[in-house]
Amino acid sequence: MANYSVFNQIDNPLYTQQVNTYIMPGIDSTPEGSASKAGMLFGVNFASTVTTAAPLVLQITNPSGSGKNMYVSRVLGSAATAAVILTTIKNGTVSGTAVTKVNLNFGSTAVSVMTAQSATTAVTGSPVTVSSMLLAAGPFVINYTGSIIVPPNTSFTVTATLSSGTSAATASINWWEY
Repeated sequence: MANYSVFNQIDNPLYTQQVNTYIMPGIDSTPEGSASKAGMLFGVNFASTVTTAAPLVLQITNPSGSGKNMYVSRVLGSAATAAVILTTIKNGTVSGTAVTKVNLNFGSTAVSVMTAQSATTAVTGSPVTVSSMLLAAGPFVINYTGSIIVPPNTSFTVTATLSSGTSAATASINWWEY
């Protein structure tokens, strides 16, 4: 076999091969797109006024024995003022109110096996901080695209806190499961 040069010559243009043509177009889909088509992409949301004493807390728990893993798609929301601190947490205890889970394939009747709750009290127990960031006023989107995997008997929590004053804030978590 000939030993081909890996560098282009001045008189020889770059060799290319078109792989996404009109006749045979390439079609890409995100994991979320496939999960949604299968009726397995879900979301929850919560809105609250955040104060020093009352954080916004949104938690998804994968119950023991569920037989499924939860794959975090994205965390999104907004803050009315700057200096809101957004934290994602592994585990921790939340004493809150059940939140309605929405299947993001509106034509699907599939129901999530995860449990969801919201609260305006601090997370207790033994939480582990996954990430923390200071938000500017306005919307935010953090795409995880399934890189955070929540196995059974584990939870994923999002909190929004403020060191002083008050601010309206929202948070949503999207995930798929199988």
